[in-house]
Amino acid sequence: MNIGEKIKKLRGEKLMTQSELAGTAITRNMLSTIENGTALPSLATLRHIASKLNVPAGYLLADGEEEMIYLKLSQISNIKNAYLSGHFKICRDMCLKCELERDDEINLILAECSLALGIERFNEGYLRHACAYFDEAISTASETIYNTEHISAVSAVYFRYMRRISATLSSDMIDEADTEIFAAISEDFARYAVAFEALEEKNIEVSEHFISKFDDNEPYFLHIRARIDMLYENYAEAYKKLYLILTNPYKIQEPLMYFVFCDLEVCCKEIKDFKGAYEHSNNKIETLQKMLTDN
Repeated sequence: MNIGEKIKKLRGEKLMTQSELAGTAITRNMLSTIENGTALPSLATLRHIASKLNVPAGYLLADGEEEMIYLKLSQISNIKNAYLSGHFKICRDMCLKCELERDDEINLILAECSLALGIERFNEGYLRHACAYFDEAISTASETIYNTEHISAVSAVYFRYMRRISATLSSDMIDEADTEIFAAISEDFARYAVAFEALEEKNIEVSEHFISKFDDNEPYFLHIRARIDMLYENYAEAYKKLYLILTNPYKIQEPLMYFVFCDLEVCCKEIKDFKGAYEHSNNKIETLQKMLTDN
């Protein structure tokens, strides 16, 4: 791409007219000849154009590898700022539009954004969207030279939890059942999910170990303790803990709410509260339908 082509492309991206870019320093006709490749700008003109386009003058002159270096420098700052500000959707879009899609650093940021968006969609209860983001994170992470073990580990934890909701919620990129999840254990949800899995094997000691760092009123702690009560057939006590989850101030993920409704239905049946069982069954079905929608 020659100097004129670069200038024209950047001007178009910034939605600037030739008159706006030319300003008072040069004429619009002069700018037109530069963009068409029939004239080369002087050093003063080059500096003026670069300043108006907010790029280094060297980028307009660079070629090959040098051009890619300038291109990265011009884009990476905004990408990093969006990521550090938690604007993961904006950051992901910037990474996808970046002309350096094979750059390791850009791909790492893109993978982290996709992972964060997958967790956001999971928490909101849009599980098919979450699956797509998690797979995107795994795929993009595999294209970098960096250690991205935690991305696969965290994604696998969420996939394993979602498969207990529906067998259709699985990864196209990894076998979540065989993926090592140790790198994810530092995260709260991962510890809860491992405790949740342990109770399916009736391994209460392991389950209690993984929830030991949670506060007594946290939903994760209450849900695991309720499930332990259910294993001991203490359904009235389990019901109290489950009901606390519904009434405490913590923000609760939709998938967790689904399992809480499932367990409340069981507890209500066991304590002969059939009206409550019916209500929680309806809540369970409504939550499931929302989570499996493609919207």
